[in-house]
Amino acid sequence: MKKLLKDKKFFILLFTLALPITFQNLISSSLNLIDNLMIGKLGETEIAAVGLINQFFFIFMLCLSGINAGASIFMSQYWGKKNIDRIKKVLGLNIILGLLTAIVFSIVGLVFPSFVIKVFTKDQHVIALGTTYLRFVAASFIMTSITQAYSTALRSTEQPNTPMYASLIGVACNAILNWVLIFGNLGFPAMGVKGAAIATTIARGAEMLYVLSRVYGVNNIISVKLREIFSFNREFVMVYFRTSYSVIINEIIWALGMTAYSVVYAKISISAVAGMQIATTISNIFMVVCIGLASASAIMIGTQIGAENEDIAKDYAFKLGVLSPFIGILIGIGIWVSAPFILQSFNISHTTYESTLMVLRIMAVFCPLRFFNVLMIIGVFRGGGDTTYSMIVQGVTLWLYAIPLSFVAAVYFKVSLPMVYFIICTEEIIKAIFEVKRFLSNKWMCNVIEQVA
Repeated sequence: MKKLLKDKKFFILLFTLALPITFQNLISSSLNLIDNLMIGKLGETEIAAVGLINQFFFIFMLCLSGINAGASIFMSQYWGKKNIDRIKKVLGLNIILGLLTAIVFSIVGLVFPSFVIKVFTKDQHVIALGTTYLRFVAASFIMTSITQAYSTALRSTEQPNTPMYASLIGVACNAILNWVLIFGNLGFPAMGVKGAAIATTIARGAEMLYVLSRVYGVNNIISVKLREIFSFNREFVMVYFRTSYSVIINEIIWALGMTAYSVVYAKISISAVAGMQIATTISNIFMVVCIGLASASAIMIGTQIGAENEDIAKDYAFKLGVLSPFIGILIGIGIWVSAPFILQSFNISHTTYESTLMVLRIMAVFCPLRFFNVLMIIGVFRGGGDTTYSMIVQGVTLWLYAIPLSFVAAVYFKVSLPMVYFIICTEEIIKAIFEVKRFLSNKWMCNVIEQVA
């Protein structure tokens, strides 16, 4: 550990990338927290409605994350070779795939909003509120896809500040517009849940416009032209998907798994849905540190592999594997201590408060293990181009262990929400065993750009 702490070059590089990414993720999570705090003033039914619709948005974001993560593997390794033309080609493909995904989700949200919410609950009040929210927020999906594509390219080329500032602008817009539209300030009518959806959509638009202005206004190295967006050929697409398909599938598997958990929570009670929505939002505020480190790790490792410095990539991976659980302990302490104070901001019953507090403390205990697992999957393995192994481990532990056990516990044994969540968290133990084995084998290092002619 002492040797690790003395490596100043490693830490400078890590934090130069990780801090802006972490801050951006923190800002984005704050946007969701602001939504939940303000909607929380309306009541538990409103929290549940927005929370369940956010599961649909969560599925979309994870599909988008899979596409962007696959592109980032290539862009980071091309950045190691300083091949800007290839980076633009990957960005073009990334934009097209992201837009196609966003259009599908937008159409579903606009045309079949009640069907989406009925997947999670039969409560008619929740369905009515959720339908209204989804109809007005669906348009934001397309803007989000464009923002995320360009943000991925900026981070992969070691320019993380622009996405960070874009998120800051988005949160500021969302907070102000929430105050105006949800509660009816400055002469506007009080729109409640509908106002929150309009505020979110406008905020996403502001983020997109800022990113595009910073890319094209200063002729950034990733300022891809229209003809370059469509410059990829069939061979390039096939190579891209040979590496990226497992990342995309992994994110879809994870998204569907989180949706299945929401169904499980809904089987317990609407109070459980509201409690998990609050707990997840609070946890995400703290977990941004983990995601920031993992994203920075993937760029660092991918760049070194692209530059054919495999020994350096291996050294970075080892140091990150050692560092992540220690940071997880600190974050776990933060969740444990702050949970009761944050929960006091929500208009929830005493029973929901106690249940949610217990869930947050279970999260805190599993934080070190979760940090390690996320860093391995998102950081080391993806950065190294090894995507299939993580997909298999994620799919097996989630769908053959955690989801069946939690469903049986909730539906047949009628156990409490904290106990169901504890069962879900034990998946992290199994996952870590397989990841350590893969990490020590060094089979995770793969130079994916060598496959492209």
